[in-house]
Amino acid sequence: MKILLVDDDATVLDMMSKLLAHRGHEVHACATPFGVSAQIVRDPPDVVLLDVMMPGLGGSALATLIGKLDLPRPPRVILWSAMDDVALAEAADDAGGLPWISKGKRASEIAAEIERIAGEPA
Repeated sequence: MKILLVDDDATVLDMMSKLLAHRGHEVHACATPFGVSAQIVRDPPDVVLLDVMMPGLGGSALATLIGKLDLPRPPRVILWSAMDDVALAEAADDAGGLPWISKGKRASEIAAEIERIAGEPA
């Protein structure tokens, strides 16, 4: 599975990229939300994991932009954040009822959750 990670925390990007690659996924990482839409159009991923709280353009707003892209097969967008679960669930609902994952879990649990969500019908 091709996964695009978008998070402004370089440590998180590095850790999750390595873990997901080790699990057999093709992983691309962006440390900024800017340019993500163009990258998705150029090289569409299967899944986009978006941090909710990024400077300049949050994950919820970026998810809305991604949803408006004219793609033959839109990627599965998942929000993730260190914010509390209630606030994260509200952000996901506001972004169109997207699935979400808390960063408060172990990295292996997050990876398993990404794989589970990616396998569900959109």
